[in-house]
Amino acid sequence: MTHPDTAASISSSASYTDADAVHRDDAAHRDGAYVRPDRLTVSAAIALLTIAVLHTVAFAVHPWWGAWMAGPFRNTQLPLDAAVQFWGLPGGFVVPGVLLALLILRAGRRGDAVPLHIPLILGIWALVCIWMVGPSGFLLLLIPATLLLIASLRSRRGAGRRG
Repeated sequence: MTHPDTAASISSSASYTDADAVHRDDAAHRDGAYVRPDRLTVSAAIALLTIAVLHTVAFAVHPWWGAWMAGPFRNTQLPLDAAVQFWGLPGGFVVPGVLLALLILRAGRRGDAVPLHIPLILGIWALVCIWMVGPSGFLLLLIPATLLLIASLRSRRGAGRRG
């Protein structure tokens, strides 16, 4: 015989559709309760992913891919143009930037803000690069840095009220 509570939970869960189950699984939950995603953090992550994609599109077409993949540059000096292009794309910030953006996106979807040092370091790095090379794509990094800074400060302020 089935316990009444078990039967009730089975019958209530049977009324959910597959779409409801996917939504329940994808939604951020903390202690069984739905947690609203942090919009600023999610927006910053999307901005950072967009910057990485735009950077890739801007620098992806050049003649050095074949030479890099063949591997002779491990033993010989790169021509200056090949070195600049290498550090602009495969050796640049795109892969770490995407990984950082995905971690930020995960935190934002869970309703969390990132620690304060993340937007500070990202923003300071962007400002130093802007100072060194002038107006460039680094200006775009100030968008996610600012969004993350606001989200982090709001989170700290909210934690101070709760604690």
